[in-house]
Amino acid sequence: MEPPDLPREARVLEPEEPYDAVRGTCPRCGSADVLHLVIGMPAARDDVGGGPDWVRWVGCVHPGHDRECRSCGAHWVAARG
Repeated sequence: MEPPDLPREARVLEPEEPYDAVRGTCPRCGSADVLHLVIGMPAARDDVGGGPDWVRWVGCVHPGHDRECRSCGAHWVAARG
């Protein structure tokens, strides 16, 4: 059975909003060299530039934390609020 013929607008995925979370600082050493790990498909994010160079789109395989310090190696989960 063929899927219904949808209008073009219904078939095209709308791009997500650009990544705009605050980078923050490391709770261990205070460095601002913080990397954000974000669940999401990188290919979908390429349409909107992929975000800043300190954001890594990790797909569906996530390491269990969402922030890493490039200075001291600490990793943590950012506070949600």
